Amino acid sequence: MESTEDRYIRTQLLIADLRRRAETCENPQEQLNLRRSVDSLIRVALALAP
Repeated sequence: MESTEDRYIRTQLLIADLRRRAETCENPQEQLNLRRSVDSLIRVALALAP
């Protein structure tokens, strides 16, 4: 079973990856969707914070 800390770290990596994708995305709608996903994941990461 995965620990809370492992989930938190994995969530942080995913947030960083989505931020990089949003920065380089040329499609404004896709960029907006990626940024919304980042916002949602930040809320999850805060809830999982050790």
